[in-house]
Amino acid sequence: MKSKIILFIIIAIFIVSFSCIIIYSNTKGLKGLEKEVSKIALPQNIEKIAIKSKIGDSGGNGEYPTYRVVLLVKTQITLDELKQEFENMNLKFSNHYDSCNNIPIFYITHCKGNIFKSSRSFSLEFNELNGIDDYNNYYFIEFVE
Repeated sequence: MKSKIILFIIIAIFIVSFSCIIIYSNTKGLKGLEKEVSKIALPQNIEKIAIKSKIGDSGGNGEYPTYRVVLLVKTQITLDELKQEFENMNLKFSNHYDSCNNIPIFYITHCKGNIFKSSRSFSLEFNELNGIDDYNNYYFIEFVE
């Protein structure tokens, strides 16, 4: 009986340790991407309102998670001008790669409410937008890894 208890304890420790390693590696990747996005120096005409992150669906065969960081910004410029502004920044992330150039993948969408919804069953709620009636100057910038 005592040997069964010891075996159970060893198995439990192994399962907990393995789970912690998986959670840590996923969080490290997500928090690493969030850190890179938060370090972006925005031009004076673009105000950072909030940043949120979450692990989401890869949209492929589901073999790996996708790290998603969404930056909520406010600006008077148009969507096309904002896209051009970010393309002109020549962003490089140390933990991200696109053809080995460390170029982040990002998508910019016009804000229509306080919930960001991507095309891959992924959403984030931004309470910072509660009470806002006019979303014309608000944009979501989604970074994907």
